Amino acid sequence: MASNRKHLAEAWQQLHMQAQDMAALQAELAQAQQEQAKQQEKTAAYEEQRQQIYWELRKLRGSQEQSEQRVQALQDRLQELSSRAQHWQQLQQDRERALAVPEEELVGCKVDLAFLREELSRATAQVQDRNRQHHSPRAGARLGP
Repeated sequence: MASNRKHLAEAWQQLHMQAQDMAALQAELAQAQQEQAKQQEKTAAYEEQRQQIYWELRKLRGSQEQSEQRVQALQDRLQELSSRAQHWQQLQQDRERALAVPEEELVGCKVDLAFLREELSRATAQVQDRNRQHHSPRAGARLGP
């Protein structure tokens, strides 16, 4: 019986150690599960931040594309307006050059016009004098048979 008791005591001691080991393992498991839960929370938070950053990046890229398109449209418009301004400036210079010559010609034309008016006035006076001579009673007597 002593041997049974000894064996029983050893078994009891072994069982007690296994129970302690089991308690320690359960505590370790609980701690590991808590740590895993914390890590899962962190992972979920990081994933949420990643998604948020992803959408912000997409919005920024969209905004950047819109900005680039707007800049291109404004550059195109600026080029068009610059071309128009150059065209109108060239037309204005052409007009100024064209008007410079006629001013000189205009003076000559005014002189010619004054001369032609004088000539017309003389010619009209001569025609009127002839008409008066042809219609006057003396003119009829001279022209008779």
